[in-house]
Amino acid sequence: MNAAKPLLIDAEAAKGSAVETAYDALRGMLLLFVLRPGERLNEMHLADRLGLSRTPLREALNRLAAERLVLQRNGHGFYVRDLDLKEAMDLYELRTALEVTGFRHACGRSTASGIAALRRAWRTALRTTGAKNDRAAMVAEDVRFHEALCALGGNAELLRMLGEVNARTTFIRWAYTTGPRPELNFDEHDMLLDALVARDAAAGEAIISRHIGRRADALTTLLAPAPSFLSTPRRKIA
Repeated sequence: MNAAKPLLIDAEAAKGSAVETAYDALRGMLLLFVLRPGERLNEMHLADRLGLSRTPLREALNRLAAERLVLQRNGHGFYVRDLDLKEAMDLYELRTALEVTGFRHACGRSTASGIAALRRAWRTALRTTGAKNDRAAMVAEDVRFHEALCALGGNAELLRMLGEVNARTTFIRWAYTTGPRPELNFDEHDMLLDALVARDAAAGEAIISRHIGRRADALTTLLAPAPSFLSTPRRKIA
C-alpha cells in the first residue's frame, strides 16, 4: 500500500507538468500571434504538435478560457478571442489606472541606476526592432517597457495585474500589427523616464493617460466601421 503512494504522487506531478507545458506553449502561441483572433482551435492537431495527450491540453485550454484569452463555445470547441471594441476600451481604462499607480510608486521607490538601465534597454530594443522594421516586435517591446517601468515601483501584485491585462489585450496588438499602422509614439517613453528622474508623478500621469488614450483612439479608428483586414478568411488549425 505504502509503496504505491510515490507512484501516485509522480503521476500527479507528471500530469501537472504536462498541463503547465501545454499552457505555456499555447499562451506563447497566442502572444506571438501564431494563433490569430477568431481562429477555431483543433485540439487533436495541437496535441500532436505539442507532443501531449488531449487531457492536459484541454485543462490548459480551460485555464486560458478562465483568463479570457480563449473562448469556449458550447458544442463548437475553443476559439481565440476576437476583437471587441467595448472590452478593449475597458482594458485600456484599467491599464491606465494600473500604470499611473505604478508610476507613482516608482517615483518614490526607483533608483537612478534602475531608471538608467531601463533607458538603455529601451533604446537598444528600439534600435534593434527599428532596423528590422518588425512591427510586431516593436509592439512587444512597448509592452515590455511599460511592464519594466511598473516594476520599478516595487509592487509585485500591481505588476502581475498589469501583465494579465496586457495578456488579455493580445487581440488588440494583433490589430496594430495587421491593420493600418497608427503612430506608436515611442518618443513618449523617454518623456516618461525624464519625468521619473524628476520624480514628477503628475507629469508621468499626464503622459501615460495621453499615451494610452491615443492608442484607444487609434483602435477605434482601426475597428470602425469595418476594416478590411478583419474580413479576410480565417484559417482553421487542422
